[in-house]
Amino acid sequence: MKTVFLFLVAIITFIWVTASGLRAEVLKPADPVYFTVKQYEKVEVDNSFAFKMFWTISNLQGANTFFSPLSLNMALGMLYNGTSGNTRTEMVKALGIADFSESEINAYYQRLSQILLEIDSTTNIFIANSIWYRDMLHIKNSFIETGKKYFDAEVQALDFNNPNAASIINNWCAGKTKNRINNIVANPLSSDGMMYLINAVYFKSNWQKRFDKDKTKLDDFTTTDNQKKKALMMEQTTELPYYADQYLQCVELPYGNPASRFSFMQGFRMAVILPSENTNINQFIENFTYTKLKYVVDYLNRKSGKEVWLKLPRFKIECELPLNQPVMNVGIKQIFDKEFADFANIADSLCVSEIKQKTFVEVNEEGTEAAAVTEGGGITIGWTPPEPEHFFANRPFLFLIWEKSTGVILFIGRIDEPS
Repeated sequence: MKTVFLFLVAIITFIWVTASGLRAEVLKPADPVYFTVKQYEKVEVDNSFAFKMFWTISNLQGANTFFSPLSLNMALGMLYNGTSGNTRTEMVKALGIADFSESEINAYYQRLSQILLEIDSTTNIFIANSIWYRDMLHIKNSFIETGKKYFDAEVQALDFNNPNAASIINNWCAGKTKNRINNIVANPLSSDGMMYLINAVYFKSNWQKRFDKDKTKLDDFTTTDNQKKKALMMEQTTELPYYADQYLQCVELPYGNPASRFSFMQGFRMAVILPSENTNINQFIENFTYTKLKYVVDYLNRKSGKEVWLKLPRFKIECELPLNQPVMNVGIKQIFDKEFADFANIADSLCVSEIKQKTFVEVNEEGTEAAAVTEGGGITIGWTPPEPEHFFANRPFLFLIWEKSTGVILFIGRIDEPS
């Protein structure tokens, strides 16, 4: 049985631009972009699958996990086009896509890629797909054409026995991810490998409300095993979307351009979700469903912001996530089975050997924000401002990167110990 190798590359970096350096371009007001009703339903399906995947990945990976459901969903979307028979039926059930035709799924991912690149010109985002196959493998032309049309995939036949073959693929990944990922495939390539499907996501943006680097101080962070360790904690007090109940606090930090008249309706956001004190992060993740997230997000959308005293650690994570077992845990098994895998829409006698994802994230406060306070002629007004809400992420927490107008979740992570 010949094998298909499926790799996913998800990269995210955040840069806060200094006042003396590059300035963000202000967007002209533009109408918000939307999906069709059916495509919004697909967002819901993908996000629900994302939470199932993150739960099983988190259980296996443990502390400091960073995962891109967007990257996995797009790669599985490409792979789905090559399946047939019971293998396709199993994917339909596990992915929750029984109500979607193949053409609707492909059109959704095509539109998604367009939207995410159009939302905010001050956010640097790339989504790239590629299909690399052994030059002697006879692939169905329909699979190649679908990959090109709907996923904008670069397709190339390679001599996998060539000593430079791995470098060609790795250089493609490095180019699409600003050199954050350089070695996604091993050199030499597997002797029985027939194809590599690769998705790459790269994201780089600045906060709308930046942190003052001078306020960053060492402070205690209580880890998952109740050890106190020092972490560099960024700090600001500002108005932000805020939610709290007996189980959690959530604050939303917007990225990119704040000038558009529709900026409250769209754009990229980080949601930081802090479990209540004395709550085990693993138990919290097990019980924090996509339904609960939607409730929190709906509250944030309906309510005005609150003054929040925010402390958030600087952190950097690099992960290499083996995804075979998590994918099987959510019900996709036949693609790995040499006897039963059916990829008749690609070529005969194929199965998936490996699915893995490499990720990188860095959150810091690089940059400077100037501010001035003007006193109005010494006038005193008899009013005491309310105490700001305290949001101190000094214990394990979750974070998500998502786009507001579409609802699409790009990344999910957990921080157990800032590094």
